Amino acid sequence: MNSVLIDTNVLIYALDSNSIYYHQSIKILMNNDLELYVTTKNISEYFSVCSKLKIDETIIWKFYEELKLNTILLFPDNKSIYLLEHLLKKYKPTGNRIYDLEIFSIMISHGIEEIATFNLDDFKILQK
Repeated sequence: MNSVLIDTNVLIYALDSNSIYYHQSIKILMNNDLELYVTTKNISEYFSVCSKLKIDETIIWKFYEELKLNTILLFPDNKSIYLLEHLLKKYKPTGNRIYDLEIFSIMISHGIEEIATFNLDDFKILQK
């Protein structure tokens, strides 16, 4: 079974049946061959984006409850904080790119090497 971290954009697109990424997002989330992970940062981003998009609160919470049942939640730890500090110094990101580094650092500190995302550019710099 492959371990995959789910990026926040996959979660958001799974709520939007009009999105061109909707079916791909659902396919990822429903794939029984994947062990799915999310970070605490993904959860806070999920709620932030949903509130900005003014998605109905009932839908937001229902999806979140399903997410909790079907994914493993990863928390920051000492290793991820040290990795985040290293990445911040190395890449000197600004704005939302900092959140991507935090997600990446948590993911790597827990031994997850694959991420499902539709924003490949967010993590491209880290593939080097």
